Amino acid sequence: MEVEFVKINPTQNMTILVTSPVDRLHHMDVARKIMAYDSVHAEQVGFIEKPGNPAALARLQMAGGEFCGNASMSLCAYLAWSGNIKCEGEFCTIPIEVSGASDVLYCDIKKEHGHFLAGTSMPVPESVGSFDSGVASSPLPVVYMPGITHVIADTDKLGVSKDMLVETLVSSPSSFTTEDAFGIMFYDKSACFIEPFVYVVTTGTKIWERGCGSGSAALGAYLAGSIGESVRADVAQPGGVITVEAEMAGGKLTSISIEGKVIIAAQGKAYF
Repeated sequence: MEVEFVKINPTQNMTILVTSPVDRLHHMDVARKIMAYDSVHAEQVGFIEKPGNPAALARLQMAGGEFCGNASMSLCAYLAWSGNIKCEGEFCTIPIEVSGASDVLYCDIKKEHGHFLAGTSMPVPESVGSFDSGVASSPLPVVYMPGITHVIADTDKLGVSKDMLVETLVSSPSSFTTEDAFGIMFYDKSACFIEPFVYVVTTGTKIWERGCGSGSAALGAYLAGSIGESVRADVAQPGGVITVEAEMAGGKLTSISIEGKVIIAAQGKAYF
């Protein structure tokens, strides 16, 4: 089998976008092969499809059907880089569909020297709550986003090793989420730093990510809800910084967006 791909670097959350048409029945198999160390190698795989909504210019279908903020920005950067979208000058806004999100998302793309600065609207979390993991010293905040659930694990209050928490939640994801994927954002409040772990249930992939867009958005939603007002934060992570902006109005979270650097790393064909 031969597929065409582009490999993209959004905050070092290395992402492969398959540009060849691939039947969804084969998405997980293709994703496992192409993201492997002995192939193209990356942390996640998405497939570019024709959108169902006429307002969108393209659709991103992640291999596990989950939602991914960094992959969303990657698709928009690719569309601008490839010439499929004509931008006015160095800036354009691109509407896309993304798996796990019911509404069209809008990406702002700015061409800069050697990279793109990408910002995108994000699905507003359905709710923010907490749950008892059974191993942490206190209930953990959990942000329920369409397509992915994120646990916020304050490292100063955790009372258990990171590996133990990961092992516990991976073994029983149904105890706190029904989504296709979940993340654990290990959060150092003093440095506004997260160490993201993401597990995709349908593909079985477990990744300590260098950067996580939806996890950054989840942290912003959690922080805004905690203080009851809008938040803008530069969220540091191993691969760099993602800026999140969470808007509050009337005591409710009304919108959320993220922004980060995106680099086109490679383009070619993969063979299986």
